[in-house]
Amino acid sequence: MHIRNSCPARAYYRILEKFILPGLMRHSIAPNHFTFVGLVLAIFVPFGFYVHPVLGFIFIILSGIADSIDGMMARNHGMDTNFGSFLDSSIDRISDFFYLFGFWTLFWNYERIILASSLVFLSFLFTAMISYVKAKAKELSYKCEVGIMERGFRTVYLIIWALLLCIFPSIKENILWMGLIIYCIMTMLTVTQRIIYIKCQSK
Repeated sequence: MHIRNSCPARAYYRILEKFILPGLMRHSIAPNHFTFVGLVLAIFVPFGFYVHPVLGFIFIILSGIADSIDGMMARNHGMDTNFGSFLDSSIDRISDFFYLFGFWTLFWNYERIILASSLVFLSFLFTAMISYVKAKAKELSYKCEVGIMERGFRTVYLIIWALLLCIFPSIKENILWMGLIIYCIMTMLTVTQRIIYIKCQSK
């Protein structure tokens, strides 16, 4: 099931629709404005983690909310355009990079920084490939709605990962490594699943 169709996600979007969007619409704020707000907040994620995991956690949440708002404004109020969709997807990839960059800063004081860097780079590669495979499949008229690590779930995963770092600082290193390894494996499996799914459609 797509995370957007889950009960918690529907409740989250209802709250945004009822309490946040009306005020934004009264001030004639365009979806693209929030796309850039989400990007700016994402850029601050590494700085936030460098200062304290709680600050990084807050910036990821705020960036994710901004990203949700721009999509809702475009879909629900007839403000969606081809360029807006292109811009949102492109900036999402940049935000993905800064989210992972933020977690990477937490590995600086550990001896196995080279291993951590390699896993972070691989994670970003798989993250980018998840979106690329879907975009290319759509271009070739294939469906590609499979794989657990679509963008919404990835953001939720990173938020939970950051939250655990804030709650359990005494086992910070264990949470860092476990979270990174699981993320890397899950994104790799999602890319593989999508490629196999498209291959099956092509027969």
